Amino acid sequence: MGEFLVRWRRACAACALLTWSLLGVAFLGTSAMAADAYAYVPLFVIERSVNKNVVHYDAKLRNGKLDPEQPVVAYWVMEENGRRQELNLLERLKAYGFTVKPDKDPDTFNLTIVSNKKKEIRIVRSGPVVRAEAKIGNCDAYLQKIFVAAKKSLLPSLPEYAEMTGTEISTGSECHERVTPADR
Repeated sequence: MGEFLVRWRRACAACALLTWSLLGVAFLGTSAMAADAYAYVPLFVIERSVNKNVVHYDAKLRNGKLDPEQPVVAYWVMEENGRRQELNLLERLKAYGFTVKPDKDPDTFNLTIVSNKKKEIRIVRSGPVVRAEAKIGNCDAYLQKIFVAAKKSLLPSLPEYAEMTGTEISTGSECHERVTPADR
């Protein structure tokens, strides 16, 4: 019986050592994966008059640089509980979706929202800072917000106008531009 207990204790010690070794490898593997993790930086939002749900546009960074495969993501933040919700197909195709293409400048992309293809938004990374830049009125500005005023109807709401708000790059003053459907 004594021989059995000695062998059993040795086996348990070996199992414990193996378990801790595997946990250490798993932890190191997780740390290595974290080095390739994604970070998201807020760029601008779209607010609407019909409710308080907000569309957020974030830059997606991989290892500190804009992800060349998907440099921007868009999603809803819902009013009732602040939860995140993906855009549905109709929203992506007709209102809040976008196309994004690489610019000639490194770590810069050009974004166009499907509901206003004439307005180009540049996504620019400069060091640790990522910003959305656009021509707002007569200003070269950092885009912060687009507010869409719409009439509520049984069908999807029809926009009356969209107002872009940003900060002028050179002076820091606030810039505004109102766009109507006729302007697009």
